[in-house]
Amino acid sequence: MIAILYDLNVFVVSAIIATFIYASYRDLLSREIPEVTWLPAYLITVVSAVMKFLGGHILPLGALLSIMPALTYLVLFLTGLIGGADFLALLLVSIAHLHEPLVPLLTFVISSLIPVPLVLLNLIENTVISRKVIDSIVCVQGSKKFLYFIGRPTTVIQFLKKRYVFLHTYPIEGGYICSSSIDVDIDFEKQREMIEEALRRGLMKPEDYVIYSPALPHVVFIALSYPIALLITLYLNL
Repeated sequence: MIAILYDLNVFVVSAIIATFIYASYRDLLSREIPEVTWLPAYLITVVSAVMKFLGGHILPLGALLSIMPALTYLVLFLTGLIGGADFLALLLVSIAHLHEPLVPLLTFVISSLIPVPLVLLNLIENTVISRKVIDSIVCVQGSKKFLYFIGRPTTVIQFLKKRYVFLHTYPIEGGYICSSSIDVDIDFEKQREMIEEALRRGLMKPEDYVIYSPALPHVVFIALSYPIALLITLYLNL
C-alpha cells in the first residue's frame, strides 16, 4: 500500500507540475487560462486524496492547515482581488498535499513574497527618481498615496504600447480619478481605447503622465513556488 501511495504521489506531483507549466505559458501569453486546463490534474489529485483518506494517511488538523491557503485565496477571489486561475492553482496544491500541509503553506508564502521586491522598487523609484512626476499628477477624485507602492509613472504614448497593465489614473476634466484598486476582469483593449478617446477629446496629451501597474502572472509565481516548497519539505523530512 505504501509503495502504491508513493507511486501515486509521484504521479500527482508530475501532473501538477505539467499543468503549471502549461498554465504559466497561457498566463504569460494572454493572461487567460481555460478552465479545462485544470481538469486532468484535479481528477488525478482528488482520486489520490480519497485513497490517502481511506488509508488513514490524512489527519483532520493537517488537512485543515493544508486547505487554509486555498481558503484565503477563495476570499480574495470572491472580493475580486485575484483571478480564478490563482485560486484553482493553489487549491490544487492544497488537495494534493492534505497529508503534508507544509507544502501548500510554503507555496502560498513563497508565491506571495515574490512580488515584494517589485513593491520596494516602486517605492524607491516613486519617492526618489520619479517624485516630481508623481507630484505633478492631480487627483480630482481618490488618492495616490498607495500608488507609491503599486504604481509606476509612464507617458501616455508609452502606456498605449503596453499590453497587460492596470491603469490607476483615469483622465477627467481638471486631472485624474486616482485609484489603487485592480480589476482582475478588466478588458485591457477597452482600457487602451479609453485613453485614446481621452487623447481625441483633449483631456490629455501624449507626453502627459499616467500611473499604471503590470498585470503580474501570479500563476507563474505559484508554479515557481511549488517545486521550491516540495524541495524544502523533502529536505526537512530527511
